[in-house]
Amino acid sequence: MAGNTQLPVYRNLRQILRRFDSNSVLALGVLVVTMVAVGKVWREHVEENSWMWRDGLLLGTWAVMFVLLAWDIRPRRDVPLALVGFAGGLVIEWWGTTTLLWVYFTEERPPFWILPAWPTAALAIDRLARMATAIPGLAARARGVYWVVLPSFIAAMTWFLWPSIRIPSSWVVLGIMLTTLFARPLHHRDVCLFVAGTALGVLLETWGTTRHCWTYYTEETPPWIAVAAHGFAAVAFSRAVQLLDEIGSALPGRRSEVPR
Repeated sequence: MAGNTQLPVYRNLRQILRRFDSNSVLALGVLVVTMVAVGKVWREHVEENSWMWRDGLLLGTWAVMFVLLAWDIRPRRDVPLALVGFAGGLVIEWWGTTTLLWVYFTEERPPFWILPAWPTAALAIDRLARMATAIPGLAARARGVYWVVLPSFIAAMTWFLWPSIRIPSSWVVLGIMLTTLFARPLHHRDVCLFVAGTALGVLLETWGTTRHCWTYYTEETPPWIAVAAHGFAAVAFSRAVQLLDEIGSALPGRRSEVPR
């Protein structure tokens, strides 16, 4: 374990592959049940968009996420992260759709069928971030990278959301971003999460904007800031889990439940 991080460090492929185990089957089962439930509830959208089952980019993205979700399962961290991801996704979608920074093809504000994708993505990004710990030299440079990349992202996102700056929900988002930046960062973990989230964001945003599932006010397919936003969201979600863990560990007779 490297210091100052909640992510285990994997130094070679053998260590990575060992993290597929019997829990992997259970995780895939939960994901399949969730997808079937979403498909049943919003059947009309599935039937109207049957072309999705032949979409190579969509199928490839979900294949990547399936493999990631089956790897290195840690229930005591995964469950809180999934719950935080769902709640955080709701806040993000509420903000973006009510300010018209982006619009879904159903014109819902927000569409509830998109919300299960947020905890799924949060867990997949968490897995990618654990693999990212193997990037040579990243741990030693993480502090410097953190204080360059994340403030730069916040500045760029402020520019992106500026058309909605008079709307209170945008103030809330700015407050969350600044709190995330300064509230007890764990530099190595956070940089790995930002890199991993941005990588997955390339697939998610490219699919969503080129298939017109959602459209940003800039009409870019996709805007690069939206891609990087998945990385920052992953950092914010992890920070929330970190806070919950610290609160729990401070209670009498309780100890930290986040695996270290």
